[in-house]
Amino acid sequence: MVDYVRLEATAQRLIAANGKAVTLVRAGAPTGPEWDPQPGPDTEHAAIMVETGYSLAYRSETLIQAGDKLGLISTDLDIAPAMSDKIKIDGDTYEFIDLQPLNPGGTTLLYQFQARK
Repeated sequence: MVDYVRLEATAQRLIAANGKAVTLVRAGAPTGPEWDPQPGPDTEHAAIMVETGYSLAYRSETLIQAGDKLGLISTDLDIAPAMSDKIKIDGDTYEFIDLQPLNPGGTTLLYQFQARK
């Protein structure tokens, strides 16, 4: 039987050892009257990621564009990342193009993402 909790701990440890700090930015909840809602302030959440990058072979005639960021985000977070979130990497803000949990056996081990400016 596979111990997914142990695999998640290993993924967290490896991403922390080889990754870098980033920030997940989540849009704030709307405030104000129902007929005139105003966007609430964004909330920022610390995260650790490893940039996996891509080769030119992956870029030709695919959905990956020059400047896209591909990587893995640790599950050691206070929120689960969502497609509507943004990610700040090295001071630049990117929108998620794709965000998928790797979750065999019902335990999320890490999040794989593609993000674009």
